[in-house]
Amino acid sequence: MEIKVSKAQLSVWEWKEKAYEDIKHLPILEQMRIIHERTQKTIHQINSNKAKNFALLSTAR
Repeated sequence: MEIKVSKAQLSVWEWKEKAYEDIKHLPILEQMRIIHERTQKTIHQINSNKAKNFALLSTAR
């Protein structure tokens, strides 16, 4: 049985591996700060895209 892995999942795994390699040598508190900072940027980008999409849908009606 062949297991199929989506491109999105592979991308996530690659991102996680790179992120780990970038911070593994740092103290744990610094690791946590960097992870928090990076995830906040991602959350902001996702929310911004949602708002843009909502605005586009609202004007299309």
